[in-house]
Amino acid sequence: MKIKPKYDIEIVHEAIESGNYYVHQSVLRQIKNDFGWRGRDLITFFLKLIVKKHFYKQMPMKKKPPYDYYGERPAIYDVYKSNDIMDEKVYTHFYFNEDQLIIDSLHKQD
Repeated sequence: MKIKPKYDIEIVHEAIESGNYYVHQSVLRQIKNDFGWRGRDLITFFLKLIVKKHFYKQMPMKKKPPYDYYGERPAIYDVYKSNDIMDEKVYTHFYFNEDQLIIDSLHKQD
């Protein structure tokens, strides 16, 4: 049985397009260091994600969710890997806190 993403990628795209997302500052530093990207590059990347091509797995949050997390416990990440978007090998995971997309990891694949 193939595992499907927890979050509909269209809802992820809508959150990005509407600005209903939060990116941890560490992610912004990481994308600058790994790829030379800025915030608009992150938006471009996320809008190009395709489930059939890039979805990797679901993963429970290993650490306790942040104190302001209002979703299920443990929080579930969707993990995506891409080798073809913007000519970079990218690993990312994200989740929704209620209706806001939270991007808390995006870095070069090992």
